[in-house]
Amino acid sequence: MTSERHWESNVIAGAATVHNGQFLLLRRSDRESFLPKVWGIPAGRVNPGEDPGEACLRELFEETGLQGNVLDLVGYASFVSRRGNVNLSNVQLNFLVLVDDRDVRLDRTSHSEAQWISLDDRDSKLLDQFTRNIMIDVRRRFSSEKESTLQIAEGPGRRVSQRTAG
Repeated sequence: MTSERHWESNVIAGAATVHNGQFLLLRRSDRESFLPKVWGIPAGRVNPGEDPGEACLRELFEETGLQGNVLDLVGYASFVSRRGNVNLSNVQLNFLVLVDDRDVRLDRTSHSEAQWISLDDRDSKLLDQFTRNIMIDVRRRFSSEKESTLQIAEGPGRRVSQRTAG
């Protein structure tokens, strides 16, 4: 008898966190089962009935101790992951969050390091393509504000990718 995997949907809220032109990256702990040691943004599951923007701020606080303000939804991505025998179809909503403080207090159970990099440093070796795309969406959001306050800002960016551990 073979055990079949079943699918569940999962909504994730990501905090694309910015302080004075610096973009926050967190390195996942080597104890994490999904993408250990990979750099990314603070993110986590949206609880049933929870507002995604509020989930974003909750995850930011839980993972870093930082409090911020959601400025905008800057994009989303879809990817597949696995938890035990369950395949997860994930949608990650990425919010631009502005913070007044850079003093990160990591939750060491989920992350091992924090690093602030310039929003202009798209070639940073810390960025995988998934996180680079988020940073580009954030940078585009700031650029559209500078170009013209009269122009209608373009809608949230859409990224569809396979985020895997390999």
